Amino acid sequence: MFEGKTVLVTGATGLVGSHIVNEFMQMDNVHVIALSRSEEKLKKVFGKYLEDARFRIIAQNVSEKINSDIGPVDYLFHAASPMEGKIIANYPVDVVSPNLVGTINCLEYLREQKEVKGKSGRLILFSSVTVYGNNTNNDICVKESDTKVADFLDAVNAPYSQSKRMSEVIARAYGKQYGIDIVIARLSTVYGDTCIVPDTAFYEFINKALKRESIIVNSSSAPRRDNIYISDAVSGLLCIAEKGQSNEAYNVSSNGEGNNFVAVDEIAEIIVDISNRNMEKKISLEYKEPGNAERKPGLKMDNTKLKNLGWRIKINIYEGIKYTLDYYM
Repeated sequence: MFEGKTVLVTGATGLVGSHIVNEFMQMDNVHVIALSRSEEKLKKVFGKYLEDARFRIIAQNVSEKINSDIGPVDYLFHAASPMEGKIIANYPVDVVSPNLVGTINCLEYLREQKEVKGKSGRLILFSSVTVYGNNTNNDICVKESDTKVADFLDAVNAPYSQSKRMSEVIARAYGKQYGIDIVIARLSTVYGDTCIVPDTAFYEFINKALKRESIIVNSSSAPRRDNIYISDAVSGLLCIAEKGQSNEAYNVSSNGEGNNFVAVDEIAEIIVDISNRNMEKKISLEYKEPGNAERKPGLKMDNTKLKNLGWRIKINIYEGIKYTLDYYM
């Protein structure tokens, strides 16, 4: 399906973007263009490909117009988007811009390519579990049509979640008005190894375990979330790119399979358990607040629609965390 194709990946040095690049570079006769803001990071992450004629790096902000000199692309994976809580809280414009302006730039690139060069390309838009909300007192499972509940506009996470929602509206608008081939991937919480480590609790826990330091969490009240290991997320994204119906959204999620519906403190427990095996110095999990607090309602994402394309999840939470720890060790 992808042989002889050209693939452009924005946000290429991030967790998901870098694994997509690696996946395509393992295929025969696929040309890959990795776009990210930092040339230094691009060279660090993809140094082994720099002499490969099938590979090219472009250092630019996707919030700026994409240079048409890149040439025609068959698939454009728009993965560029900061997702760390500290960036969302303190630099919201830096979050909104790639989600909105960056999405428009990707779509305009494909529109110009279609109208001027007569070649259609497909945009795989990265959306998020955050387009869904839970206003109940219970854990819920959402399908792609369940988008009526969202964050309040003044919520701390709103710059991320609401701009992700709007990016979907923009993509569908280009599909309707200009006939651009778009497909939307709503990703649940993706975890796994990455070269450029994000500033999130998961990687903080991994780092603590590697240093043999005890892990401290706020409480046991955090909501459970739908987690998915990076290899399963990437296989889902490639499945959507190949088989997804244009203008449709697909949940790329575990739906809790493989015990992947767990909260951040439960992830910390698993990291402690795995990292203590065969290690002389043991570490522990500590709570800032007393344990056994009532857990907030969580959210799972129904993945039936993606499964109907032939995709299946393979990695359970314990395996995924062990693979991640082994990588960094």
